[in-house]
Amino acid sequence: MARKMTARRLLVVVGLAILLCIGFLADRVWATRTPSGLSQAAAIQIAWTHVDTGATGVISAEVRSNYQTGFDIPIHPKAWVVTFAGQWHLLCEGSCDPTTEWVAIDYYNGEWIASEYSYQKHR
Repeated sequence: MARKMTARRLLVVVGLAILLCIGFLADRVWATRTPSGLSQAAAIQIAWTHVDTGATGVISAEVRSNYQTGFDIPIHPKAWVVTFAGQWHLLCEGSCDPTTEWVAIDYYNGEWIASEYSYQKHR
């Protein structure tokens, strides 16, 4: 009779261990899964709607994690930052050096975060 109890206990322990392992693996898979974000093409298309007139083309589009704009805006876990080339006559008269403008949008929902011009540094 002692032998049957040992086999039964072993079966219960092994069964519980298997269930715990399955539960742990399932938790790891679902915990690391994040909703998919916008494609690069979709991010660029949305960013075009937020860039000022004068933009002539896209220089780059990249995903940035823990994105901080430098403004008083909360950190975004992921953001698309699309940089545009163009000619914007902001604070100059006559001809201006080419500038760029970046547009940051939320990686997951495409909402506008911020935009800013970047000026070339003169030597």
